[in-house]
Amino acid sequence: MKIGPISDEAFDLPEEIIEKYKIGVARFKIDLQELKNLPGNIYQKTREAERRGIESVVKTSQPSINDFLSIFKEKLNEFEEVFCVTISSKLSGTYNAAVQAKKFLQKEFQDKVHVIDSLNGSAGQGLVVLKIIELAKRNLNSQEINNKIKESIEKTKLLGMYHDPKWLKASGRFPRFVPAIMEKAEKMSINPVFKMENGKLSVAGVKRNIIDLSSALFEEFDKATKKARREGKKIIVGITHADDISQATKLKEMILSLKNTEVAFINLTCFPIGGHIGPNSLILSWQE
Repeated sequence: MKIGPISDEAFDLPEEIIEKYKIGVARFKIDLQELKNLPGNIYQKTREAERRGIESVVKTSQPSINDFLSIFKEKLNEFEEVFCVTISSKLSGTYNAAVQAKKFLQKEFQDKVHVIDSLNGSAGQGLVVLKIIELAKRNLNSQEINNKIKESIEKTKLLGMYHDPKWLKASGRFPRFVPAIMEKAEKMSINPVFKMENGKLSVAGVKRNIIDLSSALFEEFDKATKKARREGKKIIVGITHADDISQATKLKEMILSLKNTEVAFINLTCFPIGGHIGPNSLILSWQE
């Protein structure tokens, strides 16, 4: 491909896809504090810390301007142009960091870098990156890709559910009343379903007495895509999970039981996202 993909870490694509397409990744900084020496991945560390009674809030920070600048220079040595996709600018300053980094390139290289606000995150952002790769493989030029990716972003949907509302409170990123409302809802056997809309998180609806997160998300997905599937449109899906592969796999199998569906990837949710909603949370995204 003449055009190379770049993203911040929030796109949550599996490592094998990153390596296959030489995707440049701007990593978030994570300060594990007291969790550093605990075993397992970040979610396993979180559970173990809770079990041991260790009170520690993991701190995260976005990739810096220099992080993006280094990746831009590296990838411009491999590709003629690059497209950099970021997590929604309404959730993080990452998009602005990438835009600022572009300005530090020599003038002749600035026009070769295209920074895209996904207005999404996690699996939704990952699907946007995969769409750019698909368009680049078709040898579309950068203007054609820019036009088509705007349409693609508008058609990229995301739903998510948490397993336990206590992690919302622990994250410190939400107003105090939000976790309190969620805890009250849990006592009433009510679980909210979150969605991404215009780059912001909002509540798509509520589920009562759910069996599990995968079944609840599948029900919403089935309703939301029914018309498109009947019209023969292909639905491309991405799934991420906060260390609950069994639920993610179950969700994948249910989705594949429907006609005109394809699951592009399953992967662990990055901690800058999953850390706010906690272990065992589940995220489902799709594109028509």
